[in-house]
Amino acid sequence: GSDGKDGFSFGVDQDWKPITRTGVDGASLYPKENRIKFRDQGNWDHFQRLILNAKLMTQDRWGRLKVNEKRVAALLALTAVHDIMKMEMLLPELQGEHGPFHGYNAGDIIGDHDVALAYVMEFFPSLLPSFQGLDKEEQASVHFTQCNLHFNHGWFVQAEAPPGAIFTHFRNVLIRDCKGAMGPHDVALYFVHWLTDLAGAEPTPLGGCEKFTIKFPLPVLNSFLRSFEFVEKITTLTETEVMEEYLKVRWLESIPSKGPVPSGDSAITKMRLLCMAQMNADKVLKGFDELGQEDVE
Repeated sequence: GSDGKDGFSFGVDQDWKPITRTGVDGASLYPKENRIKFRDQGNWDHFQRLILNAKLMTQDRWGRLKVNEKRVAALLALTAVHDIMKMEMLLPELQGEHGPFHGYNAGDIIGDHDVALAYVMEFFPSLLPSFQGLDKEEQASVHFTQCNLHFNHGWFVQAEAPPGAIFTHFRNVLIRDCKGAMGPHDVALYFVHWLTDLAGAEPTPLGGCEKFTIKFPLPVLNSFLRSFEFVEKITTLTETEVMEEYLKVRWLESIPSKGPVPSGDSAITKMRLLCMAQMNADKVLKGFDELGQEDVE
């Protein structure tokens, strides 16, 4: 709703009521131009779609939204515990019956904080009461967020690498480690956690989400938000299918319009160039079309 957008963009007053656009000047918010731009140009539909895809909220046939309390509890539990292993005194020693575990052998201190937390979740969940209190399905979803996916999101958003380099390890984790049990909603929760973790790195509860409204380039954030729904499909599609679907949508949604989706041997090249060149896409694509056949190949 509008109050959520206002609170996110402008923060809240001393009574914890969202500041509206008309109250921005009186609140002495800085820089207000960035906040107003975010309020007007932030892709709120993609925010909402991510929340729905992660099953944190549900929407009925009339468009009414309802909070999924169990799923939100899982996100809150994850938020509470996900960084505790950054305290070195908590790092676990791999027990003999559990080795090897993600590159660690029996007797090793698990130094990677995500792997350490995943180890405790898998073998000693009672040490994490907020995690143990979740349903098994929610536990599995939270556990998945600690997997090392080796996923470079920038490579995907800007089409900087081929599908195999971007997704093969990600998909192997889903198939090998998770036994194919994770669905698109679990990948969506992973990205919600990624967003909240990034936003919470510099918490400003009274000032709204300043990390995104002031310090993060809006076009980059919008591109990431747009890409999430495609990455979620890696649970059911191949690496190449996900990449090609994303490239086609980026081409069709490009402003100004680039016309129909390219075809032929150069189609993928052109669509990747569009993503990589960003604001200079028209010039780059024109230059590509002017190349001789030998250079194109």
